[in-house]
Amino acid sequence: MKFFNYTVVFCLIFLNKAKGDGDDAEVADNVENYIWNFFKGDAGDYEPINNCKGEFMTCETRNASVVYTHWGRSDCTSDTSDVVYTGYIAGGHHSHSGAGTNPLCLPETPEYNNGLIASGIYRSLIYGSELQTSSYPPWAGLHDKDPLCAVCLAQGRSTSLMIPAKRTCPQGWTKEYEGLLMGSYYKETAGHEYLCVDLNPEVRPGSSPNHDGFLIHNAVGVCGSSLACPPYVHNAELSCVVCTW
Repeated sequence: MKFFNYTVVFCLIFLNKAKGDGDDAEVADNVENYIWNFFKGDAGDYEPINNCKGEFMTCETRNASVVYTHWGRSDCTSDTSDVVYTGYIAGGHHSHSGAGTNPLCLPETPEYNNGLIASGIYRSLIYGSELQTSSYPPWAGLHDKDPLCAVCLAQGRSTSLMIPAKRTCPQGWTKEYEGLLMGSYYKETAGHEYLCVDLNPEVRPGSSPNHDGFLIHNAVGVCGSSLACPPYVHNAELSCVVCTW
């Protein structure tokens, strides 16, 4: 019996020294109460305390992180994410049938492997991007300008999601930014993926000349097809939101 008493005393002293402050102290107190009750014979089932905050947060995701691209801006939402790098939106040429379909966020300071640079015609060609917004009055002044981008790291979250035609995130998710859904012109030879471009886009200074390349157009809904109208509205610019969880 003395052995058990000494064991209890040792465990309680150890917990008292180790528990410290804050969440760890709460967990240690919970274990301490369980040890007392265990040796008294009425401990029941141990129920650990989950200190992970947020309705959808778990201990597994508390230390996780996820990367997303902030299209149209050179920053990230300061209170939710950190900047990994900033750059320029780029991709394949709108008139090339073999152009890549995914947009890229090219960093501001490229690094080349000089030993592998060679001449040749069989290449995949990457062009800078331009906003094609002359017919959209709020962004008419941004027409033919080159939008920026940023790659962002969201700490404590494990996945990201772009929701078209929404401005808000599902309950429990973190809103990173909202914007306009944008894509390629439907008559262009090369199509590309849709982007959620920030509502307040930044552009590269001095980038007004028309060079074409990777072109970005507003996306609108088309009624009279299989699109549900209402609630969708014909030719209305579609919004978008980027969320993390």
